[in-house]
Amino acid sequence: MKRRFIVAAAATAALLTSTFVVSAQAQPNPQPGNEPNLSTAIATAADELPTPFEKSDGAAWTTHPQSLRYYRSLAAASDRVAVQNIGKTIEGRPVQLVAVGAPAPKSVKEAAAGSVAMFVCSVHGDEPSGREACLQLDRDLALSTDANVIRFLEQTTVLFVNANPDGWVADTRGNADGTDVNRDYLAGATPEGQAVLKAIRDWKPDTLNDLHEYGPREHYDTDLLHLWPRNRNVDPGTYALAKQMSNDYASAQVTSLGYTSGVYGQLIKDGEPYLQVAGDGQGRILRNYAGLVNVVGMLSETANAPLNDEEEADDALLNRRRVTVNYNSAIGSIQMVQENREQLIEETAAAAARQTKAGAEQSGVIYFGGQDDMIPTAANQVEAHPMCGYRLTAAQFSELKSTLGLHGITTTAIDGGRLVSLGQPTRGLIPLLLDARSEYRLTEAEPVETC
Repeated sequence: MKRRFIVAAAATAALLTSTFVVSAQAQPNPQPGNEPNLSTAIATAADELPTPFEKSDGAAWTTHPQSLRYYRSLAAASDRVAVQNIGKTIEGRPVQLVAVGAPAPKSVKEAAAGSVAMFVCSVHGDEPSGREACLQLDRDLALSTDANVIRFLEQTTVLFVNANPDGWVADTRGNADGTDVNRDYLAGATPEGQAVLKAIRDWKPDTLNDLHEYGPREHYDTDLLHLWPRNRNVDPGTYALAKQMSNDYASAQVTSLGYTSGVYGQLIKDGEPYLQVAGDGQGRILRNYAGLVNVVGMLSETANAPLNDEEEADDALLNRRRVTVNYNSAIGSIQMVQENREQLIEETAAAAARQTKAGAEQSGVIYFGGQDDMIPTAANQVEAHPMCGYRLTAAQFSELKSTLGLHGITTTAIDGGRLVSLGQPTRGLIPLLLDARSEYRLTEAEPVETC
């Protein structure tokens, strides 16, 4: 099967205006770069090393054992590829991270200091198209001879994480014990969630695209559904860039192919959204968690069932469309990096600094409810006079020490316990972990008014 990639459209139509306010000072103003469009450059790569899915022309998905062999072959074929195990599942399978860079992937420390783009490839085991899209994009970046692709990889390290091997093998949404790993990014209770959290903490990606599939229904049946972080604690600058990547790059690339695109969670009738059924701001979901740790993150979902008569009659055609849509959403987010690399590096660092300053000064508002297009309506969902931190008892700290470490959260000794100051880059995340008002809290720590 020979794939076709088309240059991204300039932008998609504007969506509903959000009530999430971005200050003029924090609002980023990305400028298009002078580099050629990467989707065009990647299209010049030879069709080498086809994936098992491609060999079957979409009739059969790549199995997990096949993927392990494939990545070994790819690493042997290209010095740009490095494969490492960053965790082990309940059933003993490796959680793999594949890094791509030129002439070879940078070290974690060197990459983290520069530009990193990360993809989480089908954390739900029964959503295979993201895995296939990652296999293909990894290969296309690694084997391309185009000078623009090579120059991109010299400046940006691209990461692919296969986050749920046990679910992959079992064809289940959750992992081996039935846990939905995409609800585990606060608690970090699963080995798969821990692996993703460690990768984010250590590699410090500037962008993240989380690839999924969804079940279409009436008024909710576009080829791509996409979404940015909706949590109101996300830094405004990070939020604005994430929304831009989702709308103007990932969605635009997909619609340039003639596919349809919409906002995840919104039912649409006669061109207007009338009901939100998903896509809230809870911090335990990866797109929201990414924003809370100052990563420009987004969600991509492609429809997993037929959207027309042709797909109804041909499973392979349906499967190819699913992969093509997720692949091109990924291409769009890479193009975002290509055109805005320095801005992304600077803005994610500035967001971390702003969060640290706000926490130290006890300024702004802490949110425990609401989302970017929904102001909280209950008093217990907001804190207009933020605490300076939280006090953990010795027992609480002992229980949560490793989890706090996964999030990169630091503590200091205080009165026989530990102080978790809000004066650190994770200022928006910490209350969601430790405050009694947070729905998905890990404990109920004591707020400290003066540090």
